[in-house]
Amino acid sequence: MANPALVYPVSGGTITLTFQRPPRRVPAYSQQAVRHDNVASSGVRESILERLDNFLDLDLEWVAIGSEVQAWAQFMVYALQGGAFSYYPDSSQAPFTNYWLEDTNWTAAYKAPGQYSFHLKFRQVVT
Repeated sequence: MANPALVYPVSGGTITLTFQRPPRRVPAYSQQAVRHDNVASSGVRESILERLDNFLDLDLEWVAIGSEVQAWAQFMVYALQGGAFSYYPDSSQAPFTNYWLEDTNWTAAYKAPGQYSFHLKFRQVVT
């Protein structure tokens, strides 16, 4: 199994950002309901479901100084502006999911000499 990849548009084409190391602690599912509940005085509950949102949380613990962290910084400039991108869990396979970046800030934090770490939260695009 190959590492994941992100594909996002740039003027005149696309860029593929292939992970150098796999993300850690990736949950199988992360969902959040947008729901309105009302409980009557009789105890009967009425629930109105607007939607279910699907998320993907990634921890990238070892991102190297130089071209690797620079590639992430370039992607984050695009993603922080609200652009959609494709996430390939296995870059050698065709299946992918389109996401937006849920986060509104990003910090590539110092982990060790020449290494950075960060957390990302993606929201699945619903069409």
